[in-house]
Formats: sequence, C-alpha cells, structure tokens
Amino acid sequence: MSASWLDRVMLGQMALKLSGQHLAASRAVRQSDALTLFTNELTLNYQSPLVGQIWQRCSDSLKAGSYRAGV
Repeated sequence: MSASWLDRVMLGQMALKLSGQHLAASRAVRQSDALTLFTNELTLNYQSPLVGQIWQRCSDSLKAGSYRAGV
C-alpha cells in the first residue's frame, strides 16, 4: 500500500483518536492480558474479542473516510 505523507499523518491521528475512545469506553487491559492480544508469532490474535472490536472500529472509520475529513 502506498499513501501520501498527509494521508499517513491523518491515519495516525485517526488511530490516536480511536484508541483513546476505545480505552475510555472499555475496561483497561491489564498487562497480563496484553499477551492475549498477540500470537506467538507476534501478530494480532484475531480470535481475541478485544482485537476484533478494535479492528471493526478501525475498519468502519476507514470505510467512512473519516480520516480524510479530519474527524
């Protein structure tokens, strides 16, 4: 995938906003639980409900194009 520097900055801002919203809306992840978010190969564990929720919110935001609108 290629993206302009502006798109990359806007995607980063969207990710920062979404992560803050998600953490505020859900329980904090304990350090011991953080390991369940990844597989042994250090890739995301898509079987984790939390990973699925975060992925869905990010996917929805990308589809809506909210990062381009600066929302």
